[in-house]
Amino acid sequence: MSNMKRRYTAAAAMMMVMGLCASASAAFDENLDDYTLDTMVVEADAVKNKFGDTITEQSYYRTGGDVKVITREEIEKRHYTDVTEAIKRIPGVSFQNCGYRGGEYGFNSYNNSMAINGDTRVIILVDGRRVDNSTSTRFGSTTNGGTRTMADLNQIINVEAIDKIEVIKGPGASVYGADATGGVINIITRKGGVENKGTIDLATGSWHKHVYNISYAGSAGDDKSWHYFVSATRNMASNSKYKDGVTGNNYTYEGTNYKEEGVNLRVDKDFNDKQNLKIWYDHQNGKDGYPITARNYKYWSQEGWDQTLDNVNNKVPVKDNPGYRNLFSLDALAGSYNSYKSNDIDISYTFDKDNGMDSFIRIYDQNHHYWGKDIYPDWVKGWGFPGNPNFNDFMESQGPFDMSPTRIRDEKNRGIQLQYGKSVGVNDLLASVTYDKAKTFTNSYKRASNVWKTSKVERDSILGFIQDKIHINDKWDITPAIRYSHYGTYDNTAEDGSTSSVNNSSSSTITPTINTQYAFDDTMSAYFGWTKIYRPVKAGDLTLQDKNLWNGMKLEDEKGDVWTFGVRKDLSDKTSVAVHYDWTEMSNAVTSYSVMTKIVNNVPEYENRAVNARETKKSFNVTADHRFDDHWNLSLSYSHMKDKWKAKAGMDFDPNISLDKNSNVNALINSYRPANYYSANLSYENGRWYTGLLANLYSGCDTSLYTDSSFLVLDCNLNYEVNKDLTAYVTVSNLTNEAYENTALYNYGPGAAPQPGRCIMVGMKYSF
Repeated sequence: MSNMKRRYTAAAAMMMVMGLCASASAAFDENLDDYTLDTMVVEADAVKNKFGDTITEQSYYRTGGDVKVITREEIEKRHYTDVTEAIKRIPGVSFQNCGYRGGEYGFNSYNNSMAINGDTRVIILVDGRRVDNSTSTRFGSTTNGGTRTMADLNQIINVEAIDKIEVIKGPGASVYGADATGGVINIITRKGGVENKGTIDLATGSWHKHVYNISYAGSAGDDKSWHYFVSATRNMASNSKYKDGVTGNNYTYEGTNYKEEGVNLRVDKDFNDKQNLKIWYDHQNGKDGYPITARNYKYWSQEGWDQTLDNVNNKVPVKDNPGYRNLFSLDALAGSYNSYKSNDIDISYTFDKDNGMDSFIRIYDQNHHYWGKDIYPDWVKGWGFPGNPNFNDFMESQGPFDMSPTRIRDEKNRGIQLQYGKSVGVNDLLASVTYDKAKTFTNSYKRASNVWKTSKVERDSILGFIQDKIHINDKWDITPAIRYSHYGTYDNTAEDGSTSSVNNSSSSTITPTINTQYAFDDTMSAYFGWTKIYRPVKAGDLTLQDKNLWNGMKLEDEKGDVWTFGVRKDLSDKTSVAVHYDWTEMSNAVTSYSVMTKIVNNVPEYENRAVNARETKKSFNVTADHRFDDHWNLSLSYSHMKDKWKAKAGMDFDPNISLDKNSNVNALINSYRPANYYSANLSYENGRWYTGLLANLYSGCDTSLYTDSSFLVLDCNLNYEVNKDLTAYVTVSNLTNEAYENTALYNYGPGAAPQPGRCIMVGMKYSF
């Protein structure tokens, strides 16, 4: 049987099982009364079940697990301006970025990436739908060369359009995909209510930063069955300032200016309690500065500039030339930029609802457009030191520079999803299948011939699952599930128009998972989960596989197992604690390692290559929440994670690998991020006043990569309700103006990616 036949046979089989579930449930329904065990309680603005899980529109996917939900109320009280700001307080969630918003397409080091418990294999969703593209090279063309998340959280949707954000650690909701090793971020969008209501939110502050948000929502029709929500936002700023961890001085980070806009529209038609039509449209666009790295001010002088150029001319390695990153100041001064524009459409028809499960058919279309220009005026290097007072005059005399893009990428994917859910006695049966067609177009400018050339890569996929949430009794749920994953061949269209398929790129697999949770009493519950992981390597890995062969081995898809365990306990009616632990054992993961490639005169030679290896990752979170009284609340957390990689049989690794050689993956992974995360979230609310303070402490940083071994960063906000329609507020990020980094750029030395300094914003929100 051909791959095509096998693929559609599997899809048809899954559809058949879904149909059988429906038929069986109908038969049972004749003899059974409605059976619902999920007793719910309301706590503050969150609804929780008997296990202590926060309930959302999507919670029927998960059983147990460490799940945190950021509500609309928190978003508005804390005045988050993007998704990153909202979820950085979640224990175990970490971000790495280079200190500015504009990331370069194809390079992970110059983008905003994230991890959950140290694992970047994180799935991003909007209303339960994956937003990644299986052909994307947004963060690098190879699996080992970039983040595995494959989406920038801040370019997906504006915060004004978000109702809730679910953060699911580990694969507790792995029905979203067999590759959700680290976890899932599920963004749930806002729906219009019965009453018509609008808001205008305006803020201004440091570095000419301005935020404009407007939204309007409500209902229409004689029966109020039509609901609508529309929002528009603009977020912009000039160059930010930062405190340098090397010199201790404050500087302007040239080239960090940005201007971003978004429009979101959602229309719902409620036909009855079980049938609904949702039409969702989202547009985002932005033009962001692109400085690459911050300057090394220890070498920002005529003497340091001359020495840097001498080192370049003498072929001194970059890591041994500490002033090298100063050359990138020319990019910022010349106006290098990166831009993006996205238009996403999602249309869903829900034809049934049963015990919290939606049965629906969905079609979606995503169009993401990226372009930019890295302006490096090489001829300037010979003119002199950019810090010379006359340098700006000289640059202006040479301009204006040609700002037309030199690189353009288009990522498109569209698909259809069918889901069916039915409650049969103590069983909640849920099944889904999704077909997705992904394409990436690369347009590059050929300077020699003065023409644009286009290449294309495309891949289709079928993803499906069947799960049964079994209510064993009032205290115990167990959820077994199987997932089917099929990825078609990578089909390439080269610049000359010729077509081909990447050999051995098609794959199909079935992966099982099981999750369970148990409530000991009203104050204590525990959960456990196991899942089989599968993640295909990228097209870039496969097209380069000839270079990745040694001892008859080629780069293969990632596979492994993840175990999760957790306990929640209410110590009193005011205090609760929770512990989460996960263990990832990848039997076949992809990384970079120094591998013996040949022997010359009986002396082995080693080269840094992408390889398959074994990976063991362990992570641990502990959280505590305490309510002092009706006004004061405190949340504390601690997170720790560690990776260990081992060679697979048949590979010879460099016995002398070290961090200095940039090839020891254990040193790099565990040193490139802080080993420990501590956080404290204190809030006070009384009448018209609300204030919050968030403290994040990062410790265990390698000082050969970071400017300090630990960083303490404070964010705070203050709200005052002037009247029922008007709220005034102040937010301060990095309150103490801490010099810190959350990522390291090895070649450019400590402090190459500084985070913004103190930023004060003053705003008002008006409801009408």
